[in-house]
Amino acid sequence: MRVAEHTVTSDGREILVRVCYPAGYPAPGAEGAALLPWLVYLHAGGFVEGGLEHACHLVQDLATTVPAVVVTPAYSLAPDHPFPAAPEDAHSTVQWVLRNARRLKLDKIRFALVGEEAGGNLAIALAQMLRDRGTAQPRGQWLIRPVTDPCLQHASCAGFDGGQVPMDTLRRLADNYRDYLPTPADTVHPYAAPALASRLAGLPPTLVQVAEYDALRAEGEAFAGRLAKAGVPAQAMIMPGACGDGVEEAHDSCQAWVDEGARFLRRCLAAADYTSSLTERRADANASRPGAKPAG
Repeated sequence: MRVAEHTVTSDGREILVRVCYPAGYPAPGAEGAALLPWLVYLHAGGFVEGGLEHACHLVQDLATTVPAVVVTPAYSLAPDHPFPAAPEDAHSTVQWVLRNARRLKLDKIRFALVGEEAGGNLAIALAQMLRDRGTAQPRGQWLIRPVTDPCLQHASCAGFDGGQVPMDTLRRLADNYRDYLPTPADTVHPYAAPALASRLAGLPPTLVQVAEYDALRAEGEAFAGRLAKAGVPAQAMIMPGACGDGVEEAHDSCQAWVDEGARFLRRCLAAADYTSSLTERRADANASRPGAKPAG
């Protein structure tokens, strides 16, 4: 498995972006190498911690099981860099990939988004930004225990063994949101609070995974329901039991989560593969017409 690191500029900041290629795929510079599908993975950490090293095992697993190239930005963290720094970093990462797709051997059309917890929030924000700014659209998004509601309206769901979620868990969620969203206007912005977004139509097909016993279960289910009402193909998948420290931290014990997510991503990218092939055939047909001019 080959891993490369790049520096990407985002709103005057420099962020590190890691690109993980599946084993057996040729290096980007290899002559005749096929263009590959890719994922943007946004790590967990409550907007205030986490990073590339925490995510590396899950990223490698995804690269192998989907298979796809996995692009992971070390997005800016609060409180030093509050909203909207993190989603802008994610958007800058996609823009960088699209500008360098040929060099990286990536197919601009075949990509999807993945995020856990705060990363799930950022994946939703990124999907909205790509829609609103008229950029290339992801073919799907897999949201793992996403945080969607700064008001914590749904965060009092049942905890492990049917008990209530511990107060320290709720306090930690609230503290993280305060660091990430320092102004009242931020707390209702659709890119920060997708549960409150008035327009969800046009987002990609979505799989929302939540644990049976989890403070984030109810808001994840509610968000999947809102997507479906907006006409977005969406499914809420309730995984048995608890999730401990999350799929990213303990993905060996959450392999069923990864298997289901990888299956969903394969379906999304397979549909995109058909679209990409059709586009290429049309381009070849146009180029072969008498009098056709070369692109550029």
